[in-house]
Amino acid sequence: MSFRVMGPRWRVVPALAVILLPLFQAPLPSPPAVGGGRSGGLPPVGVEEKYGPLEVVDLERLAHSGRTYHRRLVQVRGVLGVLVPGRYLDLREGAAGVMLIPFEGGDYDAYATLIGMDVDVTGVARVLPAKQETVPCRGSVLLESQCEDGDLPPLPAAQPGWPSVSITVTKLMDHGTDSAPRPRGPVTPANGGVVGQFRGANLCRDLPMTTRRDPADWVLLTAEGPVWVTGHRPEGQGFRLDPASRGDTSRWLAVSGKVQIVDGVRYLKAGKIVMASRPEQGPTYCPP
Repeated sequence: MSFRVMGPRWRVVPALAVILLPLFQAPLPSPPAVGGGRSGGLPPVGVEEKYGPLEVVDLERLAHSGRTYHRRLVQVRGVLGVLVPGRYLDLREGAAGVMLIPFEGGDYDAYATLIGMDVDVTGVARVLPAKQETVPCRGSVLLESQCEDGDLPPLPAAQPGWPSVSITVTKLMDHGTDSAPRPRGPVTPANGGVVGQFRGANLCRDLPMTTRRDPADWVLLTAEGPVWVTGHRPEGQGFRLDPASRGDTSRWLAVSGKVQIVDGVRYLKAGKIVMASRPEQGPTYCPP
């Protein structure tokens, strides 16, 4: 009688084992890794999980409150420049600046096509160490910054004249057109006109303010000198510049129209306006 009761119970156990065994044998998914290639301008897989969520930060605030954002994913806007040729870039807005560290070695050359332009940068903010020691870490001997953030490029030690805050770049885009770095080339305006650097509402004091005819007029600095642009806002297909923004003075425009000279001052009644690539000599300094 006991065998009749126990027999079915023991016959059920192998059946359950057959059903449950694949569940226990299925491999668990691996956690996403930080780093690696970027697809479509997106940050490397896992960066947001480790350093995010993304915070849009004013560049001046980031530059002066770097420890608040240490090891956090940020997005900032500024004018792209060179800090150490071939290795490090910088991002500036007025007197404020941060170092830009390319995530991958080959990124520098691509980003360099936008030097002198107004860009949006996304990446991991980190404060540069005053000095670094090598420490035992993960079975090896590494720099302290490599040990702390093993999937990011190592931080250099702070140097005189360098910004104190860095961003390891995961995404860098042209702010005006929201496009990735592209090759430079000359642009010639159709139907005559000029090519020059946007100088806003005379923000760089290129011309006497008394020569301005209309409050909406703005200045373009050309190879022949500054010119007041009239009758058209500094905008076109896919972009709009702000005459009050010093950051926008890094942009170059091709403006069609006819230049007139009145009392030694050049005026251009604008027709079509398109973005122009920055020439090799780069933008002219705009005094504060």
